[in-house]
Amino acid sequence: MLKYLVVYASETGNTKKIADEIFQALPSDSKEELNVRSWNGRHDAETYFIGYWANRGTCSLEIIDLITSLHNKNVAFFGTCGLGNDQAYYRQIEQIGTLWLPEDNHYLGGYFCQGSMPVQIRERYEELRGRYDDEKLDSLLTIFDEGRRHPDKQDLLKANVFADTAIHRIPSSDNYKGFREMF
Repeated sequence: MLKYLVVYASETGNTKKIADEIFQALPSDSKEELNVRSWNGRHDAETYFIGYWANRGTCSLEIIDLITSLHNKNVAFFGTCGLGNDQAYYRQIEQIGTLWLPEDNHYLGGYFCQGSMPVQIRERYEELRGRYDDEKLDSLLTIFDEGRRHPDKQDLLKANVFADTAIHRIPSSDNYKGFREMF
């Protein structure tokens, strides 16, 4: 069994960048990083760092399948969101992920940051001009344009710090009640 397993879903490469940073920050040779599409249930670890991109406020079915399959593990979430740099939104995305996590796991926390979105999304926003609330569209376009620079060096540094913080939350014994104590 591995000490750490970093598993991620990444459609545009944003979440993979965060996964790579977390993987590099882990202080062990007993670690592996893989795309969730390669995860087949045969990879096992004491601690899982699970990354996903926010898709309509939640994670993909592949990530849900992984999360729900874990028992008696240390688990941390990370990911990227295209809809702005908003800590309240990130917390919401994290909490939705924890709904899928069985209670016998130890939740170590989460880290989410802004990510870039495909240019086709900006084009769709532009096509709505005049048919939708232009003030709202301007806000969405500003968020899109800001997101093109993310994840940036600061986001990666925060991911590195998050990995270290999560590791220090791993209980030294099995005498814990479960992850819901964190909320």
